[in-house]
Amino acid sequence: MRMIGPICGILAAGPALAHPHVFIDTTVEVILNGRNEATGIRIGWTYDELYSLYIIGDLGLDPDWDGKLTPEEVARLSGFDMNWDQGFAGDTHAAQAGAGLALSRPMEVSASYDGGKITSTHLRVFDAPVPLAGGELVIRAYDPGYYVAYAIPGGAVLTGGEGCSARVVRPDPDAAQEDLLAALAGYAPDADPEAEFPEVGATFADEVRVTCAAG
Repeated sequence: MRMIGPICGILAAGPALAHPHVFIDTTVEVILNGRNEATGIRIGWTYDELYSLYIIGDLGLDPDWDGKLTPEEVARLSGFDMNWDQGFAGDTHAAQAGAGLALSRPMEVSASYDGGKITSTHLRVFDAPVPLAGGELVIRAYDPGYYVAYAIPGGAVLTGGEGCSARVVRPDPDAAQEDLLAALAGYAPDADPEAEFPEVGATFADEVRVTCAAG
């Protein structure tokens, strides 16, 4: 799981709570070169107001609570969520023809605070350019353990390339909920699902599908 701060300890200290706990609106910008190959993905995360408020307070930012940060405070906020454990996938999953594609660790990180919500952005690049002519790139945003709920409320953005398109595909909420309930039904009556929540995040994931015309 991505490092999301001491709020985890506060939530865990109380009675068991239903997942998810943190809600993030996600933006996806796919960067293409002149050969219609995907070279990277710029990702934006806008955190819900409750989690944003906690982070702002925990970092000692905006002490006058006017909802505005100084340039120095913005610099301190930038990268607050990029301290990833080794091997963490970054909750961004890319694949082509069913095969997973490796992405770099975050680069070009930034953050802002507006309307009571934190937005952070970062760039991740592919190990090698991914040809899209006649193929499809699938990008999904999800936390496997569903502690964090990601949504892609808008359309994906394509930068570069020619004759390419992107669409966002939503999951079937009823089917996803049935999968979750089926997974939880496997726990013993006295078990605490919060201790090791089933990895159902993928079933709730929005996904971006990118295609380019065959050359």
